Amino acid sequence: MKRFLRAVVLQTAALIVAVAGAHAPARAALVTQTTYNGAKIVEQRDPSSSLIGVQLFVPAGLDRQTAAQSGIAALVAESIAGTPVGRDRLPLRDALQGEGGAVSYSVDGRWIRFYVEGIKANFGSRLLPLFEAAISHPAFDETSLQRARRELGRKIAENQSVPLTVALEMLNAAFFTASEAGLPPFGLPATLQSLSSQDVQTFFSTYYRRSGAIVSAAGDLDAARSDDFTKIVDTLPAGATRPVPVTLPKLRGAQRRLVARRDIAVPWLVAQFPAPSLRSRDFGAMLVLTTFLERTASEMAGNPTITTLPFSDRPAGAMYNFDQQPANVVLYVNGGFGDPTRPFSTALSVVQIFAHSKLSGDIGTMKSIAIGTFVDAAATLEDRSWFAGVFAEQDASPDFVARGLDAIKRVRAADLQRVARVYLGNPNVALVLPRAGSDTSS
Repeated sequence: MKRFLRAVVLQTAALIVAVAGAHAPARAALVTQTTYNGAKIVEQRDPSSSLIGVQLFVPAGLDRQTAAQSGIAALVAESIAGTPVGRDRLPLRDALQGEGGAVSYSVDGRWIRFYVEGIKANFGSRLLPLFEAAISHPAFDETSLQRARRELGRKIAENQSVPLTVALEMLNAAFFTASEAGLPPFGLPATLQSLSSQDVQTFFSTYYRRSGAIVSAAGDLDAARSDDFTKIVDTLPAGATRPVPVTLPKLRGAQRRLVARRDIAVPWLVAQFPAPSLRSRDFGAMLVLTTFLERTASEMAGNPTITTLPFSDRPAGAMYNFDQQPANVVLYVNGGFGDPTRPFSTALSVVQIFAHSKLSGDIGTMKSIAIGTFVDAAATLEDRSWFAGVFAEQDASPDFVARGLDAIKRVRAADLQRVARVYLGNPNVALVLPRAGSDTSS
């Protein structure tokens, strides 16, 4: 068995070396960071871009909710995205689209993140003022909330049809035990219906504060005025907030498994491990190991090494969630390509070889593919503004390209062994299985 697993290591290394040379670090944009009224402003200047993207991080995410308020963070964000603005009083989404822009939001354990992108010609003069108007005076009347509830209900139903999302929601609920960061991002239909206009207004007034907020911008920022980004900060009142303190029980036992059944065609197997933070000396090693986990599981599942499929459509994948606190790594296998336990167990066995056997030979190919994966993950303005904001939030340099590549380059074989041994031993596992007799052919 050990000889077979060593062969998998060598075969995977041989496959990835062919593509490693195709990845070179992207030309680093000029990245600067300033502090303004308790918030951080990060700017990545790229004169070659025809667009500007700005991401606002507000510490008003899932960990500011109680379980009884599940979904209130998303309800506030959705209401802001639908707030009437401008002369024609159009919902923010529609108003921005009419000006050549777009807005979206994301909900995670700590943050609500709004992302505004548009053409640079009128970004500061037209797009940002519309966004600032919605943040300053959001619509929380009952009619607006009903519209927001319907949209969140649609997103909840959509999430429940994606096995990977179902598994991640179960795992996060068990993983985050010091806060409610593991609550489902869009809440539950029952709790959404129970939240009143006053509840939503109170949450907004309490948690939409500027201290700890981050504005992360990327693109041709020379087309913007110097005060465009400070104005976003000024839409938030002064003050700081803290997560709602809770203590949740941890999963215990030798086999920590969670099971759900959905109307799907094949089973999915998803595991979650603890991981080092972005500031840890083990950050680079975990980037390398995560890439190797994904490549090994994908090869065993019969997936081509190079793929552009979305995460939810790949036969196997791995994600290092270093933006979460605490950080974690997720490995998943899609049963649509055969028995998911085989590539899953093989990947974990290879990691245990890393952890307990002396590694010999060059790990340069593994590091090269990790560099390529890291750089490729920052392909869009939204990705780049997210990366810079996450690094700035954790008091690291916002020049995430230089920081990430340096961390990978410094990885040694002993680091891979230590990190594999410390973090990748006993995961929580979620199984998402087809319902008995379910028909997914139509």
